[in-house]
Amino acid sequence: MKVQTTVQPVFVSRKVSQDLKVREIKPQIVNQQRVVYQFQCDLCDAGYVGYTRGHLHTRVDGHKRKASSIYKHYHEQHSEVPKDLLKRFSILKKCSNKFDCLVNEMLFIRDLKPTLNVQSDSIRAKVFV
Repeated sequence: MKVQTTVQPVFVSRKVSQDLKVREIKPQIVNQQRVVYQFQCDLCDAGYVGYTRGHLHTRVDGHKRKASSIYKHYHEQHSEVPKDLLKRFSILKKCSNKFDCLVNEMLFIRDLKPTLNVQSDSIRAKVFV
């Protein structure tokens, strides 16, 4: 005669249960914070340099709004904004704080001379450089 037993945990800590949860796997670029980034249009030579303290994917969503120079570029030159806009962004530098981002954004704008940037450099960073 065979006796069957079922083993069940009596207590599971929150930390263990959090580690065991299935998490959505996101592309590396989506999770980046405090970065200077570059946008490069794949249909022409237009470019843009900016920085964000928040998640880059949130900033990319901001560039899909009508006030954004990237949005205006796509609508004026190519008729619509592509759905996979995030693929056209790359990270130029990871920053340690807001000031670091402002200075690096200004330096990259000066070096790369992106055509879609409205400002030629960061006025807030200029005070310190």
